[in-house]
Amino acid sequence: MKYTAINIGPIIGTITMARKPRELWSASYLFSFLMECIIKELKAENKMILSPASLNEIQKVGLYPDRVFVEDIKDDELEKILSHALEEFTQVTGIGRDYVNIMYVSVESETGVDVIKDLNRYLDCTELVNRTFDDKSRMNVLDLIQEKDNSALFKRAFGNPNWNFPFLAEIATDKLSKTGEEDKKILWMKYRDEVREKENNSENPEKIEDEFYQKIKVTFEEEYRSYYKYICVVQADGDNMGKIVSALPNERVKTLSTALMKYGCEVSKMIEEYGGVPIYAGGDDLLFIAPVVSGKDGVENIFQLLSKIDECYQAGVDEGIEEKDRPKDEKGNLIYTTLSYGLSISYYKYPLYEALQSALDLLFGKAKNVVGKNAVAWRLRKHSGSGFTGVFTKDDSAGSVYQLFKLLMTFTVDDGLVSAISHKLRANKDLLNILREANDENRIAAFYDKVMEEGDSGYIELTRRLLCVLMNDCAGGGQVETGDILSKMYGMLRIAKFINGEGDSDE
Repeated sequence: MKYTAINIGPIIGTITMARKPRELWSASYLFSFLMECIIKELKAENKMILSPASLNEIQKVGLYPDRVFVEDIKDDELEKILSHALEEFTQVTGIGRDYVNIMYVSVESETGVDVIKDLNRYLDCTELVNRTFDDKSRMNVLDLIQEKDNSALFKRAFGNPNWNFPFLAEIATDKLSKTGEEDKKILWMKYRDEVREKENNSENPEKIEDEFYQKIKVTFEEEYRSYYKYICVVQADGDNMGKIVSALPNERVKTLSTALMKYGCEVSKMIEEYGGVPIYAGGDDLLFIAPVVSGKDGVENIFQLLSKIDECYQAGVDEGIEEKDRPKDEKGNLIYTTLSYGLSISYYKYPLYEALQSALDLLFGKAKNVVGKNAVAWRLRKHSGSGFTGVFTKDDSAGSVYQLFKLLMTFTVDDGLVSAISHKLRANKDLLNILREANDENRIAAFYDKVMEEGDSGYIELTRRLLCVLMNDCAGGGQVETGDILSKMYGMLRIAKFINGEGDSDE
């Protein structure tokens, strides 16, 4: 039988044009809509689609990936289908084949085994071929994704061509609209509406958001924290999904595709309830913008949201894969799918496309390289240009690094205590080297009793436990320097303090 994979683009090149949340959403939704048109035409011709699954109702976020896999279709049939799909897409968006790129490859197979793996490999090769676009085509796309009033994409997704898409400062301060006194909530909405009204007509949009923050800071003086000027850009990707899909029979691929589509819908609603904006939730890929903290009960900060997304993914996707269908690794262990994240936390004036690139680099350059994956790599970039970064697996068992890190975020401590702990540890780095070689937790406890003389005893004890675990986690014949361990620990202390709440500063 013949199997065919269709790929669309240029997605990355279009997304990098975005400078605002609504532009990022529009760039992503544009291609999800194109894939939706293709799938609609394939279904109309009764073609068997292996992946992705499809929905009958229109969603507010892009849920379709950039690839579709089809059984038994002839090239002339496919060309006709793609032509009709592109006609519908162009009629709505005004964008045609002079910009969008539609590619397809086919393989023959009697068993269907490994066909998706082979098709993906061939498509990866075709994507390496660069295509140039004239300035007019590019400007047409730019005009479309920058459109705020009378947007064809807004009309289709939200039923309103003049949809008020959240701006960065609105997302960052979302908690203030949900908590506190009622008259303050009303003022927050008033200030937000003023920005929405002025945004497109201003030659200096940054000044408008600055004025928004000045009013917010006065109104919410007691509640105001530094994190209200920061936003999170999160990129997530399923671990081992390619290995699992390649091992599944075709019918199981269809079932998994349906589960992934349902997961995308559920997680998008979860992000919205938290106060964030889902940009894309197709297959096992996820991209969204969110505040550092939220007014939602039970999900108070960005790391708690990631944990809730993990739970949704495990229950809706991984647990639906039958054990007999799972492939095994080189040691004979069954392979499971988890999520890894790249989390970029940056000042609201920091270029959005750079925050997006940072999240991608963190995901694929760090989180995906952790042994066993199932990791989160994060970076906090402060307004001053300073920053902290880290990566750890999401092992939430008692005494794990991740569990201890989440406990850190429950403590309210002074900045001075965080700095003092770091200073004392670095000042005794040589002694810590000796303790590390001895691998004796009792000696580290004695060291703490000796040098950590003040501060919250519960917090001090927690940092001691964290240091012990980090030293054990990073053990390996001295390959990881003690200084690097201390830097990792300090970064965790700082971001935990930041998320727990620190006063407003220009840092």
